[in-house]
Amino acid sequence: MARYDLHILRQPAATPAYCPPLLFLHGGYVDARCWQPHFLSCFASRGYDCHAVDLPGHGRSGGRECLDQLGLDDYLAALKPVVEELGSRPVVIGHSMGALLAERLLEGSLAEAAVLMSPVPPGGTLESSLSLLLRHPGFIGAVARMSSGVCDEEGLRLLRDIYFTPATEPDELLRLTAIVQPESARAIADMAMLAWRWPPRPCRRPVLVLGGERDMVFPPHQVRRVARRWRAELEIIPGAGHAMILDHHWQSCAARILGWLQRLPAAAPTAAAAAGNNGRGVRVNGSRAG
Repeated sequence: MARYDLHILRQPAATPAYCPPLLFLHGGYVDARCWQPHFLSCFASRGYDCHAVDLPGHGRSGGRECLDQLGLDDYLAALKPVVEELGSRPVVIGHSMGALLAERLLEGSLAEAAVLMSPVPPGGTLESSLSLLLRHPGFIGAVARMSSGVCDEEGLRLLRDIYFTPATEPDELLRLTAIVQPESARAIADMAMLAWRWPPRPCRRPVLVLGGERDMVFPPHQVRRVARRWRAELEIIPGAGHAMILDHHWQSCAARILGWLQRLPAAAPTAAAAAGNNGRGVRVNGSRAG
């Protein structure tokens, strides 16, 4: 498989601690900047070295010119050198498609533990997609327009109704519109066809699954299937929608994750912490980015 220069947002722990590194994986149609408004600074202030990756073809990583040819296996292959570079197995925190990639890292024993936020259900996205199309026929067109940079009134309404909640403030919506981009057609197909995959037996690793009570993309009954697969702790965040990491529900999510992390066994200092990383974006397999 091809190797891509990956752009990584890093925020070192405010105070060095014997905590596992945290690797944040974004969902489809966005990049690692979705973790910047709240999560990176929040967890770094609690003693965790934080690393958020732009997947190949996303954000400032390489591969945009061949995005539609990239599947989940390509994303996973690109993540493996990132994990090795951390110096110890991370706790992976993934949202939506990123949660699915976190599961793959767990399957390969490349992660110490995982937090799966609004995860793709084991049977894939077909059930969710059909349900959304029946209730919101303009959904696909709005996503296509928004990912190409067109943000109209209908798109904003659908964004609020499907990804957020009626209580979402306009500035919270705009945080997402600022980072929306096209997603790989192959990765979308991979997620739709998950039911045809024969997954390995889940390993016994600590897993926390978070779902949103008002998630229209992967509602609680689908999220519970993921929790059952991993025999995971499950939390349904009251009132939260799919984009729970960007709206005002982020604090409830972070509090639950922090409480769960504090119950994990202590880890040895990471290579990044020992090197005194300066918190700027960097590249793996490529040159430093400012």
